[in-house]
Amino acid sequence: MTGSWEMEAHPHMLRRQALIWTVVMGGSAVFGWFALPANVRALFTGFQVATLAFFVVVMLSIVWALGLGFVKAGPEGLLFRNGVRTRQVPWADVVSIRYTSADHWAFVELADDSDRPLLGIQRSDGALADEQVARLRAVATKYIGQR
Repeated sequence: MTGSWEMEAHPHMLRRQALIWTVVMGGSAVFGWFALPANVRALFTGFQVATLAFFVVVMLSIVWALGLGFVKAGPEGLLFRNGVRTRQVPWADVVSIRYTSADHWAFVELADDSDRPLLGIQRSDGALADEQVARLRAVATKYIGQR
């Protein structure tokens, strides 16, 4: 798919949370390490320090993988990233966009009777999420009707 997108969305609240957790977790780990007396830090092996760093990086990677999700819609269809996987869905495969009051994020309902979450639009963004879904539905209606 090319880059002519009529609509783009990403999760604002989750990105802010990812940034906050990066500062808090990363900063706490660094501060905690240097707050220890030098004689206590000397008791840790390189492997133990690497293990701590590894777990902090893994936790932050999970938060950022979700926070960097997006939804884009244009003439050729949908492009969206959930976690580390990016999917392309042509309009011919799209039946509708679902976003009920019980849904935590929007869903694209597909012609094969399956659905996929669109983690780029999350209820935690409140009115912004409602606006993003309205824009996405407008684009979808425009192109689904052309089948």
